Amino acid sequence: MLTTSLYASLILALGASAQSVADKIAALRLAPTSTDRIMLLNDSEFVFDFLHPASGRTTGAAGHTVEASSANFPAVVGNGMAMTIGFLGPCGINTPHTHPRATEFNFVVNGTLQAGLLVENGARFVLNELSPGQAAIFPRGAIHFEFNNGCEDALFVAAFNNEDPGVQQVAQRFFGLPPDIVNIALGDIGVEQVAGLEAKASALAPHHLIPDNIAFGADECLQRCGIKRTDQPTSQRQPRVSGNALPSGFNGPPAVSSSPATATISLPSLSPVPVATGSGAIANVQGDASIASSDGKPDALSLGLLVAVCVLAAGYLIIAAVWFVRCRRERNARTKGGVYFRTGADFAPRGLEKPQRFESYGGSYRRGTPYDAPEGGAP
Repeated sequence: MLTTSLYASLILALGASAQSVADKIAALRLAPTSTDRIMLLNDSEFVFDFLHPASGRTTGAAGHTVEASSANFPAVVGNGMAMTIGFLGPCGINTPHTHPRATEFNFVVNGTLQAGLLVENGARFVLNELSPGQAAIFPRGAIHFEFNNGCEDALFVAAFNNEDPGVQQVAQRFFGLPPDIVNIALGDIGVEQVAGLEAKASALAPHHLIPDNIAFGADECLQRCGIKRTDQPTSQRQPRVSGNALPSGFNGPPAVSSSPATATISLPSLSPVPVATGSGAIANVQGDASIASSDGKPDALSLGLLVAVCVLAAGYLIIAAVWFVRCRRERNARTKGGVYFRTGADFAPRGLEKPQRFESYGGSYRRGTPYDAPEGGAP
């Protein structure tokens, strides 16, 4: 209770302006209760706009998807779910992929989708045609796809039972392995053939063949709908490092930085639930929680917080000192006196059959102990 109260007081005192999504998510994960998480979010941050997303959009030649997860929608933190909306153009396919941390429940809003899945070695292939109003389950980790085999746009809504479901496009990740390993897996078709399927356009590979999601589907559909297959973007390919480099003459995506991503944990923007004052006014706490001003020097808010922490620390030290002195005085009081005296006229010396009496002990705290009579009987 004390921790929760201190945390709530701290976030109220340090209301922040707009911070990065990563910082806000870090603060939400540190919040001890759901109530504290709500305090860290503005009302508008509980709403995600799939039609005009600030982030989470993946675009290919035949459509796009928009994801709302803990990566870009802090409100889902602690709620165990995420969502993706798929906008598939005519003949568009959400290429085979997996979700390593979530099961997907995919609902078709309009259009007709072919949906297929494979769960593991030895399992049979599952294929369904989904009409508007129908939904299909894709188990966690299953390879699956959704294909719009019609000439009209299709829309689906995919719900996940994890706030960070993850996504792994099968073709891009498989061909992102070392070329010789892929070559072996494909029956020794040749390393250069493998590189030619994946590599960036070059003299040896004029067209790279693994398009971004959402991609154009079957030629039959394209011809039926009067769509010409054009060059498709390939930005989702696996970056190349020394361990999975392509053969000489082939180009791959540049390697990503080897430095791990870091996030500065600070309190994000805060707009607590309005609190009515005696006059009926609404009090809102907002501010800036940055630790330093633009010139690198601590700002007034940071200094104020530092002073408050120091005062609290001093108070705890004083309490500890008072407790120590009190304990020492009580211990000294117990050792005062020490005079033994008989407790009754019917006292019997040690060794007799009659039960022994008890003696009293003088001091601040009276207590009884077995009485040991002096040699020769009672004094």
